Formats: sequence, C-alpha cells, structure tokens
Amino acid sequence: MITGRAGRRCEICGAAEDREAKRWLKAHERWTFDDTTHVQTLKRLICLCTDCHTATHFGHALVLGIETQAFAHLVKVTGMGESQARRHVSSAFTLWEKRSRIAWSLDLGILTNAGIALAPSPEAQDRARVAEETLRSVGAPAVPRQSGSDSAVPRTLGPR
Repeated sequence: MITGRAGRRCEICGAAEDREAKRWLKAHERWTFDDTTHVQTLKRLICLCTDCHTATHFGHALVLGIETQAFAHLVKVTGMGESQARRHVSSAFTLWEKRSRIAWSLDLGILTNAGIALAPSPEAQDRARVAEETLRSVGAPAVPRQSGSDSAVPRTLGPR
C-alpha cells in the first residue's frame, strides 16, 4: 500500500526500486513526540529508497559502517553543504540523545484504527534493554560508534 501510494518511487529523492543497484523501497515511519505527556505517536508511513532510508537513520548507518555513503547521499539530496550537513547530523544526534532518556509511550492508533493487529510491544521501560539485546544478538554494537578505519567519519558527526 505504501509503495503503491507513492507511485513506486522514493518520496524524498524520487528514485525507483533497482534490484541490480540493490536499491529497495522501504516503509519509513514519521512520528511526533509530546514532551509533556511522553507519548510518541506514529503519524504516517512513507516510502523511502534504501539510500534515503539509510541517511534518515544515520545512527543505523554508523552501526553498519556505511555512514560515509549515507552522509554523501544526505548532501546530494538536500543540497546542503558539507558543514551544514555535519551540523544537521550533529543536531539530530543531540535530539536523539535527549529523547533516548525518556521512556515514551507509543500511540500506534494510525495502525490499529485501520484494522491492523499488532504484536505486543515491550513496555516503555523495557525497550532500551530489548533494543540492546537485539543488537547484541546480531553482533552489532549496542550504541552507534565511529568506525576507526574511515577518516571521513568524524567530519560527518559534528560541526567543524
């Protein structure tokens, strides 16, 4: 439904799926966060290509060791200069760190009101532990880190 609604194209860059290039179309979530009630509400699901999805989830790109490619795609698609993009990524990590200190309640009404049955999710206070256990089970670090072999990584994480 999501890819069909988007005309089988990425809603950010307009790219289509290309199996030879290993570019897929993925569903990406858009959330709002109420800092007073600590409710995280799913507002929309959009269609993103692999490259835009990876750039959007930059911390995941760090875990996978593909942050250089994600950063290059961010710069290309947004038209930001490198230093502006570095500030953008740094601000996103600052916001992520702030929000990660809160045990958010999830409002998934957009799905349940559409008749979608959901598997129970972990309670808010258990989600960080479950995420860390999941990352460890696949051999990934529990917290995004810089890969030591790529000299471009520090430039992508903060303003210079």
